[in-house]
Amino acid sequence: MQAVQAYLSTEVNTASRGDLVVLIFEAAIKYLKQAKEKIKEKDYAQKGILISKALDCIAELDESLNMEKGGEIAKNLHALYFYCQTRLLAANLHMDTKKIDEVIGILEQIGLAFAEITKKAS
Repeated sequence: MQAVQAYLSTEVNTASRGDLVVLIFEAAIKYLKQAKEKIKEKDYAQKGILISKALDCIAELDESLNMEKGGEIAKNLHALYFYCQTRLLAANLHMDTKKIDEVIGILEQIGLAFAEITKKAS
């Protein structure tokens, strides 16, 4: 386990800003997929923790937006992140895996776009 933690720490410490954004998208998606499994297992406490972690990731993505330099794109992303957060709060309350799937789809699309941009920039 310590080897895994050391690897992850090195990965984060040596990643570019764009790579970090992609890692945050991947983490949010991973937490949401796990939350869906916890709903199926009727482990509602763990589901709530995982959705909270995904919400934290989305909040981090939202806070990283540069509204001045990002212009219309940053405004649109901010609105999309807010929508995702709202859907996840409803999903958490109603055990709604369809809402979770919707957010996963949105995050996957944005994450892939960021990954492409990051790849081209390096």
